[in-house]
Amino acid sequence: MPVLLRSRGVSSPRGGTGDKKSFPIASSPDSGGVFKGHSRGRKMGGQPGWFLFRMALLFAALCIVYFFFVAVHHNDQLEDTSHDGNDHGVDSALSEASLELIHQSAAKIHDKDFTELLQKLKNEKEEYRHMFKPKKSLYKKIDKNKPTTAAQDLIKRDKKGNIMYKPITSISIEDLGKLGIKGGADAAKGVTYDQAIKGREQLMDIIHEAGIVEIDVASILSLPKWSSVTKLYGDTPVVLGLERCSEFLDEVKFPAWDASLGTAGLFNTGTNPFAMYLEQNCKLPKNKSDKAGGTRWQVPWGKHTFASLRLQNTAGREAKTNKETVMPIVMVRDPYSWMQSMCKHPYEARWPHSKMCPNLGYVEKPGRLRFRQNAGKLPMVKSVSVNVRYKPVRHFDSLAHFWLEWYKEYLEADYPRLIVRFEDIQFHAKEVIDIICQCANGVPRKDDAIFRYVVDSAKWGAAHPDRSTNMVTAMIKYGSDKDRFKGMREADTIVASSVLTSEVMELFGYEVPEFTANPAF
Repeated sequence: MPVLLRSRGVSSPRGGTGDKKSFPIASSPDSGGVFKGHSRGRKMGGQPGWFLFRMALLFAALCIVYFFFVAVHHNDQLEDTSHDGNDHGVDSALSEASLELIHQSAAKIHDKDFTELLQKLKNEKEEYRHMFKPKKSLYKKIDKNKPTTAAQDLIKRDKKGNIMYKPITSISIEDLGKLGIKGGADAAKGVTYDQAIKGREQLMDIIHEAGIVEIDVASILSLPKWSSVTKLYGDTPVVLGLERCSEFLDEVKFPAWDASLGTAGLFNTGTNPFAMYLEQNCKLPKNKSDKAGGTRWQVPWGKHTFASLRLQNTAGREAKTNKETVMPIVMVRDPYSWMQSMCKHPYEARWPHSKMCPNLGYVEKPGRLRFRQNAGKLPMVKSVSVNVRYKPVRHFDSLAHFWLEWYKEYLEADYPRLIVRFEDIQFHAKEVIDIICQCANGVPRKDDAIFRYVVDSAKWGAAHPDRSTNMVTAMIKYGSDKDRFKGMREADTIVASSVLTSEVMELFGYEVPEFTANPAF
């Protein structure tokens, strides 16, 4: 932004403007001494060195002013204007024009076609949720009182033979403490097992079926109650795109010997554990083109890549793969929970943020620099842009814009794809994999037809330095809205509400925030 300055002269290094004292400006190879500016009986105004020196000083002054402006502007974006966490009201003094700009930015995504598509997809979701629900599960029913040990054979190694994943069979509050879950044995004093599981029966069924045979009362009390889970995500899983399963089974378009499933999703959406679930529990028996039995670790165009680049981009070692015979299974996550994870692990996304994160927007105060041209203007709400280091780098108006623009392309896709919620892998993994596998005409991976849960962390490699999660910690973290809006300020809620509308949240089955359902602007 250009800044107007009123020039009052250039100061010398030793004093104010017009200082008569001499000061060194350049060495002279002829005299071996130093030229002195403004010395008596000698004029330097016409010397090239003096002119360059004055220009250098002027340039330095402008740089100082520029960087000061940038620093103040950056500080505006990071300024802590947060409230007590409950009050999401909007300051009435904010410029209506700036709010209109925020809405215009969101309108670029929410055009007429996309708005109509959201309604169409919502109707299809309701219709096919009941129509496609499998009458009979592919997987054997497990006795709740006899935990299976099948998950214990689920071990993953790297190319060198090192164990990257191994199952766990017991959980204690000390184990959870090492993974960042705060709690203690004091809360469990005097509490019986039967008292602890009350309201958590569904979660305990999953834990036992996953092969965890020992879990202490303190760990059970750390789990959310099932009512908390259903408040956030509903009581059934959400799978979008089931209306196109029949198209994937059309062997003219998708020859059975070559058809396959591949995982896709944004950073921090659980693509690794989901791919492991799919790999261990489903195969396409007619697929003959790959060793994995038709379940790929990622789509051949790259799991984090935009859907529009499906035919242009190629992930490593996928040059010979027919991309048009791969049905993507796309992982989506509650955008508010997702943004909290992006604050901790931004991967390739870059935007100004510190403890005030996700930092979607900020309030720019015109009087900050006291420039005359800002007099009388109201504060402006502006979004904080995000750069994502794709090749080439892509720019988004905010982190919320990035999330929606990425998923919008998969929602608009003209080929079969399924969109699955990250949260359902925590609370409905068996049912979700069952639906996906039957959609693709698949069968259980193992002959025993026992569903194998991913209990320990399924994140590894250089991109995942922090492996502080497992099935139980995931249930604790994502079964509550405790930190869902952590660090969000007034400006953040304004930007979020304009982008992550009620229609978007309802399509994916996520709880609509109060500041979106009842906006104050």
